[in-house]
Amino acid sequence: MTDGVLFICHANVCRSRLMEHEFRTAERASGAERWRASSAGVAAVAGHPVCDEVQGLVTATGEDELVSLSDHGAVLLDRDLLQDAGLVLTATRAERADVALLIPAMRSRTFTLREAVTLAQIEPATAAGRSEDASGLLAAFAGFLDQHRGSVRADNRTRSGWLRPRDRSHDVDIPDAHHRRLKDHHRVLQTVQEQTIALHTLLRAFADRSGRRAARGL
Repeated sequence: MTDGVLFICHANVCRSRLMEHEFRTAERASGAERWRASSAGVAAVAGHPVCDEVQGLVTATGEDELVSLSDHGAVLLDRDLLQDAGLVLTATRAERADVALLIPAMRSRTFTLREAVTLAQIEPATAAGRSEDASGLLAAFAGFLDQHRGSVRADNRTRSGWLRPRDRSHDVDIPDAHHRRLKDHHRVLQTVQEQTIALHTLLRAFADRSGRRAARGL
């Protein structure tokens, strides 16, 4: 099946786990869970628990079900996980490159999270055909993003640096914050939440527009 969205970061204990959680939460809130969410890390230690900051952040929201954080430990990225995903979203370009090394053909459906959000806002997109099933819509959404990929300019100054407040508009990465100050870690987690919710909203809007288009026989 390729109706899954796979989120990837370095160790799968912080950014990608929070992305997975936020996407699942948004799907449950929408009333109809079309797309599965999972996460992995390119250098994950299998079974490692989620970081305390993420756990504390999610717990503080008062949610009863923390499935995406508590049902498994860290997962190491492999080819099987990639082949099962219709859309792959990474924290940074470094993980995006790792995906391409594992399976070059996955490049067309792999983006950094911030890159995908930016690309999806270029124009009101719809599926070209009558793709109404979850996997078809996800493939069409990924295809639209890939078609417009060159429209996003990356800021190389922050590729291996920090998420500077004044430089973020042209950066497509969400950097690792584990070895930064606590307030920097919190800033990154807030960015993860905002960008994941935005991505889910854009994907749902894409599916709704495509559904209306199909209903009109276009």
